[in-house]
Amino acid sequence: MSSAIKLFLIVLFFPLLITAQDTLPEPHRNQYVATDPETVFFVGEFFRGYSVNNSSLENYSQLGFGLDFNWFVLPFLTIGGQYNLTAGNLKEDQISNTGSVNKITTHYLGLHLGYYHAFNREWSLHSLAGFGEVHNVNRAPDSRFTEDGNSLMLRSELGYRFDKTAAIFIKATLRWDKMEIETPQVLDDYFNKHSLLLVGFGVRLHLQNPDG
Repeated sequence: MSSAIKLFLIVLFFPLLITAQDTLPEPHRNQYVATDPETVFFVGEFFRGYSVNNSSLENYSQLGFGLDFNWFVLPFLTIGGQYNLTAGNLKEDQISNTGSVNKITTHYLGLHLGYYHAFNREWSLHSLAGFGEVHNVNRAPDSRFTEDGNSLMLRSELGYRFDKTAAIFIKATLRWDKMEIETPQVLDDYFNKHSLLLVGFGVRLHLQNPDG
C-alpha cells in the first residue's frame, strides 16, 4: 500500500479517535434531534478499489460507483441499504495469474448500521458497519461464469455540508468478501477470501419531512 493511501486513511479515520472528547453544547442545524423533521438522506459515490491481501483480485484494476439510503432511527443512529457495482479489468501482464478471465464485474447488495456525529455546522462523521451478498460476473474471450459469496464491511465518511440539503464527503471502506468457489485447499484463500480497501468520494442529499 502506498504512503499516500496510508496518509489518506490516517486523515479520514482520525476523527474516530476524538469523537468521544468532542461535545456539542447545544443542538444546531446539522445535529438530528427528535423534533427535527429531517429523517433520511441518499448517497451517490465513486470509488477505486485495492486488494490488501494476496488474492486473485489484486490482478485487476477496480473502479466502481454506489447508491446508498440511510434513515435516522435515533438522533445519532442510522440504518440503511447499499448497492455497489465494481468493474475490474485485468492489469497488463497479469494473465499468467488469472487464466483467460480478463474482466470481473462485482455486484454488492447489503444492509448497514451507522453512527452519525456532527462536529459543527459543516463537518460530520458517518461510520457504518454492514453485511451483504456479493455476485461476481467473470468474463473471458469465449466464456462467462458467475460466483456468489457473502461480505462484511466497515466504512467511515468525513462529510462537509453546504446547507441543510447538500453535502459532499470522502470515504474509506474495508470489505471482506468470502466466495464459494470449489478449488483445491491450497488455493482456497487466493480465490475465495478477498480483503478490499475502497477509497472514494460522493455526494449526499438530505430530505426533510414537511409534516415533521
